[in-house]
Parts: sequence; structure tokens; C-alpha cells
Amino acid sequence: MKEKTQRNSKQRALMVAMAAGMAGTVWGIKKWRALQQTPPVGIHSHHAGLAGYYQQVGRWRIFTRATAKPMPGLPVVLIHGLVLSGRAMEDLAIALSWDFRVLVPDLPGYGASAMPASSPTLTVDQQADALWQWMQHNDIPRALFIGNSFGCQVLAALAVRHPEAVAALVLQGPTVDRHARFLPVQMWRDWRNGRREKFHSPASLSRVDYAKAGVFRALASIRIMMRDRIEQRLPYIQAPTLLVRGSRDVVSPARWIEEMDALLPDSEILTLQQGTHTLNYVYPWNFCRAIRPFLMANREHDHE
Repeated sequence: MKEKTQRNSKQRALMVAMAAGMAGTVWGIKKWRALQQTPPVGIHSHHAGLAGYYQQVGRWRIFTRATAKPMPGLPVVLIHGLVLSGRAMEDLAIALSWDFRVLVPDLPGYGASAMPASSPTLTVDQQADALWQWMQHNDIPRALFIGNSFGCQVLAALAVRHPEAVAALVLQGPTVDRHARFLPVQMWRDWRNGRREKFHSPASLSRVDYAKAGVFRALASIRIMMRDRIEQRLPYIQAPTLLVRGSRDVVSPARWIEEMDALLPDSEILTLQQGTHTLNYVYPWNFCRAIRPFLMANREHDHE
């Protein structure tokens, strides 16, 4: 009788655990789907004049944020980091809009430019070609570019594959440090950086973008990032390049930035004191003020 009672208790405990697990799974799926439905442009950005629109560019349906105010000279194009979207660049776009026309596309497969899970994840070179096609579609023959983290890898590829399209580059927190091309090391560095950015963390934004990209695309993207070797492209980049890092950025350490500077034909380094890896999101106005002289110096006016 005692054994039967114990057996029944274990069965009840198992059923309760299974029910709790199912409830947690259902809640997680609902939460995941809710994140996927997050609007592509933040409310505060929309009120600040940042508009958004979809375009069919070749095989990809690309979402772009753009400032409405026309400005003379070349536009500035902002490229987001790994698995993220242009939402991480919105505050920087608003800050830059005082002097420039700014456009912020979501790369194919990410943010509002999401592709079906069955579609292959684009390599760095393919992302660069997609970005060039997006420029042609929008009648932008040449632009100034700002990238963060993995976005720098895409822009380096663009500058090599389509040099005529790149007037100047700002590479902020470029990845991947060739001395730490090991995923556990990168994860450890990213965790440490996250601790340093916790007062204005992009974590909630990241959850939205990871939900939109999906688990499999996120994993494939990480693999692509780790295998890409930006240092092999640097000697072939002719555009003036500003390498920017925060002094507290552990993802892109000073030694790595100095090594990149030595490989680039025309470059300089700018260090923002107390800055971290995601300057574009955590310190957008300071970042804007710091890079503005470089952008203005490389600004070209239309000659029509």
C-alpha cells in the first residue's frame, strides 16, 4: 500500500512537471511570436521624423529607415551588427540627421527584411552584393558608410567588391579579432561587454531581432561571422577609413584596432573614452559628435 502511494505521488509530480513544462513552452512561443510582431521603427524614432518603407530589391524584400529632411551631399548609410536590425541604429540616425540624409536598411534575413527560415543565410560577400543592389535600386551611386561590429565586415566586403560605391567608411567596433577567433572567447567578451552596458542595455532590442531572424539563422550567422576574415580585405580598401572603438570595448581590443590600422592604406583611429562595443546604441550622440568631422571632411556634393 505504501509503495502504491509513493508510486501515485511520483506520477502526480511527473504530471505536474509536464504540465508546467507545457505551459512554459506555450508561454515562450506566445512571447516569441509577440516579439516577432514588434514594429520595425520605434515610436520615438517615428516621432523624430524617421520613416520606414519596404522595397523589393532583386530576390529580397528589404526594409529601410530614412530621414525625411533633404540634405546636400552624399547620404550616410548605417549598417547594423550581427543578427540585429537597423533599430539599433535609429538614435544615431536621428543624431546624424542634423547634417546628413541618413538611410538605415535591414540586411536580408534580419529585422523587417526577414526571409523564410528555409532560405539560406547570406555570406558576408552576398550581403555586400545585396547592399550594392539596394543602392542601385534607390539611385544611390555613392555614399558614406557607418558599420557596427559584424556590419563592419559587410562594409569591408562592399568596399572591395564595389569600391566606386564607397566614399568613406566608419568602422566602429569591427569584428572578428583574429587573435580571438574562438566562439567561447567571443561569447565571454560579449558577456563582459554586456555587463558594462547594463545601464542602457540593447538586450531587449536584441531579443526582438533574434526572434525575427530565428534560431537557425542566428546560429548560421554566427558561424559566417567567425569564418570571415576581415583582415584579408583591409589592404584592398581604398576609401578613407575611420576606425572607432570605445576604451572599454573588450570585443574589439586596442591591439586589434591598431593591427587593422596598419593594414588599411588610408585610415586613422578614434578612441572614445569610457565607450563600450555598441557605441551606436549606448552613446549615439557622443558617437555622432566624434565622427562628424570625419564625415564632413569626406562629404561630396552633387554636381548636377
